[in-house]
Amino acid sequence: MRRNSIEVMKVADRMDAVSFSDLMTDDVKFRFSNGNISTGRAAVVTGLNYLFSKITALRHEVTGIYENKDGYAVEAVANYTMKDGKVISLPVVSVMKYAGDKIYDYRIYMDISPVMTYPNP
Repeated sequence: MRRNSIEVMKVADRMDAVSFSDLMTDDVKFRFSNGNISTGRAAVVTGLNYLFSKITALRHEVTGIYENKDGYAVEAVANYTMKDGKVISLPVVSVMKYAGDKIYDYRIYMDISPVMTYPNP
C-alpha cells in the first residue's frame, strides 16, 4: 500500500478526476481542505474538476509517508501552475485509509486559498 499511496499522487498530478476516483470505493468519504465531507466517487470528480479548471498543471513532491493502522499519511509540497504560468507551492498532508486496494476515506489537509483566490486571466 505504501507504493500505492505514491501512485495516488501521480494519478492526481495527471489531473484526471475520473481516474483518480477509480482508486476509491464507491462510497468514499472525501474532504479537501476545510470543505465539507463529500460522499461517493461522483462527488470527488465534481470537486476535483472545479479545482482543475483553475490550474494548468499539478505536481506533488512527496517528502514523507507515514503508516497508521489502516492507511497512510503522505506529506508533500503541491505545486499548482496557474493559467498565467505562476507556480504556487503549498504544503499538504493527505490521509488515505484503505479497504483492500481501494481508498474508503481520503482527507487532504492544506490551505488551498492561495490557489482558489488567485486572479486568473
